[in-house]
Amino acid sequence: MRIPALLLLLTALIGCSDKNPETTTHAAALTVIDARFPLNLGTFDLNQGNIVQLNDGIVSGIMNTVQDYYTHDCLGDSLHTYMDTYIRTLRLHDSLTTTFVILLKHYPSDEVTSKVLFYDNGKKEFIADPLDFKIYALFEFKDGAFTPTSLKTSFNIDGPEIQLVDFDNDGIHDLKFTRLFHNGTFNAIHESILTLKNSRVDTLHFEERSLLKNVSE
Repeated sequence: MRIPALLLLLTALIGCSDKNPETTTHAAALTVIDARFPLNLGTFDLNQGNIVQLNDGIVSGIMNTVQDYYTHDCLGDSLHTYMDTYIRTLRLHDSLTTTFVILLKHYPSDEVTSKVLFYDNGKKEFIADPLDFKIYALFEFKDGAFTPTSLKTSFNIDGPEIQLVDFDNDGIHDLKFTRLFHNGTFNAIHESILTLKNSRVDTLHFEERSLLKNVSE
């Protein structure tokens, strides 16, 4: 039995209507580049490296994270979209998991921050919710690159911000995150060590080291 041409045309139009052109454009604008452990954002060139192609599930995870950040953390307006907060995504590959560091800039303050996604290479799915890894006290984003803040320079803080360790000596890599906490008067180094096992992200260790010298930007 032949399907009338009109019916075929209507079916094609309905199928096309399910695709959001704006979403498709934004997905194409995602720039994901390979990086290596240990990650030092102060020396990493955001404009170099292999641009990687990702499956639809990973692309959706990154886009949803960016959109959620814009919706809940920024003061959006009709002149901007969530992609205006997006800088780059860095992919850090390990044997069992892949870490995606989504670099973002706040609107309208332009403070830089990041969201971290953990991907189970075996199950091919993300683990837990995005990690909020705030780097605003360490870096500014100018002319397409991260530059150190006066705080980072004054305290002589040298990366890396993310590195592999084996904190519990179980033969499986853990992730150590290091950032500068700054609330205007108090400054401290925050170190967090996370383990990724059984589709879970757990904190093995957290340490706050006060920096006695108070500096205001």
